[in-house]
Amino acid sequence: MTHCRTLHTTVLFILLAVLLLPGGTLLAQKTDQTVNFNTSRVELIFQPPMRSGFNSAHPLNIEVPRLNLIVNLIENYLQYLLKLQKIAAGTKITMVYAPEVAVEDWNEDSKRIRLREPGINQILQQVNQMLREQEGTDRSFLLDNADNLFTIPDHFPRKTSKIAIKTELINHSSFQQSLEPDTDFCPIDEHRVVTARPYKRSNRLFLMTDSDNVCSSTLLLDQSQNWYANLAASTDGSYLAFTDGLRPMVMPIKGGSPVRLFPDNDEQILLDMRWSPKAPLLAGMTLDNRTQQRQLFIFDAAAGKMLSQPDLSALPVNYLNAFACWSPDGRRLLLTSARNIHLVDLDQNRAVADVLRLPNEIGETLWSEDSKSFALVEIIGQARSRYLFDDLDYRKTVLHRYRINDDFSLSEDHAQRTESRNTIKLVSFWTNDRVLYLEGRLMSKRLNTPYWDLSKTFNAYLTPLPAAATSRDKEITTAQTTPQLLPLQYLYVFRNLDGKYINVYDAGFDHSNQIYVDSFTNVWFIGLRRPEEVHQRTSVFSLRLFPYPFIENNVAVFSDIGAAKMESLLKFLQDYNLRAIGFSADISRLFMLANFSGPMNLWSGDLAKLIDGLSVAEP
Repeated sequence: MTHCRTLHTTVLFILLAVLLLPGGTLLAQKTDQTVNFNTSRVELIFQPPMRSGFNSAHPLNIEVPRLNLIVNLIENYLQYLLKLQKIAAGTKITMVYAPEVAVEDWNEDSKRIRLREPGINQILQQVNQMLREQEGTDRSFLLDNADNLFTIPDHFPRKTSKIAIKTELINHSSFQQSLEPDTDFCPIDEHRVVTARPYKRSNRLFLMTDSDNVCSSTLLLDQSQNWYANLAASTDGSYLAFTDGLRPMVMPIKGGSPVRLFPDNDEQILLDMRWSPKAPLLAGMTLDNRTQQRQLFIFDAAAGKMLSQPDLSALPVNYLNAFACWSPDGRRLLLTSARNIHLVDLDQNRAVADVLRLPNEIGETLWSEDSKSFALVEIIGQARSRYLFDDLDYRKTVLHRYRINDDFSLSEDHAQRTESRNTIKLVSFWTNDRVLYLEGRLMSKRLNTPYWDLSKTFNAYLTPLPAAATSRDKEITTAQTTPQLLPLQYLYVFRNLDGKYINVYDAGFDHSNQIYVDSFTNVWFIGLRRPEEVHQRTSVFSLRLFPYPFIENNVAVFSDIGAAKMESLLKFLQDYNLRAIGFSADISRLFMLANFSGPMNLWSGDLAKLIDGLSVAEP
């Protein structure tokens, strides 16, 4: 293993060394590890650094947004000087930022600028030095302070993509005279979104509002010494949870100061957090970087303090998965630790460890709508390959349904137990009695693409009626005592990440900015009519590990839109590499980060109009 890592590092070093030589061909030398930023006059080649530690922030989380901003600022700077005719007409600049390549390996004769660090002042000095050495430069017009770059009028060449025009997408940042790209976002409701934008020192948070097709922006939180990330709005749209340098924070969206959840411990970093579907309660888990101890918390945003009851110390915190599962009424939590289930009940002030123990791994959990029972998928067996998924490697998957008794013991309804040699995927409770699930043959694709069509290999089913129902009614049919097949029109899945270590994408193919995403989200587009009681969008977190292709967040979207039109939407997302997407609560609006007009910006569109526009748009 050590030899393989050394060989891989050596190959990357050789490729980068060739890239840095004069006359090196960019396309021929491009590797999966190299990120490119291109505008009409600026090219930036980025060789990402390695992660400094397992619990450290990923360097790309900050570097990619910051480099987006730098590319925009330098491009705008050159356009400004060109319009004043203070530099030569053919001026172009190529920069290389490779922080882990030794200085002695840099070719000083290269015409490319070797960026020493991503500080804007430092970069401006290096750009100015290259401009001074060119013929046709009026040195008296070169700016000597990075702050001045933000005061230059917007000269960035912006040409909106034809596909954005044809599908009537709205650029929420088009109104502002600012070169700050949007690099992260969180929908609050259909008309409000919080976005993050890099700035001079770190980044800032803005509240974007779209009212009557008029977009506006309000500064929500100015920059700090650290980096804001992990944006999540409470269900009622009143509070925003986020991290400041990985430390969890909560603030009112309508105005007010942010509250730090662990003010006395700088080493307490966030692993995961999730809002209650009803009240502004935030459940999550942190890790103490110093002691490596985990801490489970429930924070009451309205009261501005942690809940002291129930006592969570009874739970095996250091063995828990970080992903708390809220019940629909927002009063209970399910937590898992590999093969065990733990329960937190806020009304009874109880935290009960090991309410269920299974002999095999738990893949998914799902609450019933009345919050009195839940379903889970048990995975029996293990993968044979570390890289390719084949569900026949496993012995079987089993769907269980459990009811929670008054004494917090569990009763399994064995009539609803369902086994499969293939993959079982939970979707939602169809009623309080029956579970909707997907079942089919699943293998990894040879080509790793974000769009998966599972229509021919998967079916939708309802679990059998529970034992109590069949004992009451003598007219129960065989179809009701076995899984019931539902008329599934199509099943499309869009994955926002190609893989665990491939998380930088050129969203929109304009090449000016790049997008960084690191949390897996798999959107399942299900062509299935649903009863009114079933939500149009449901979420299930998958605890299965790689190489299972649909790990972490899984969002199911029900739609009556036809298969051909929905397929056009998926191909649109794939063809334009749109990896940061989100829906309004009623699935009427799609939000996305894209560089359809130069900088990376927040775009949105009415879903029906977007799909209709795609069906008539030219390739």
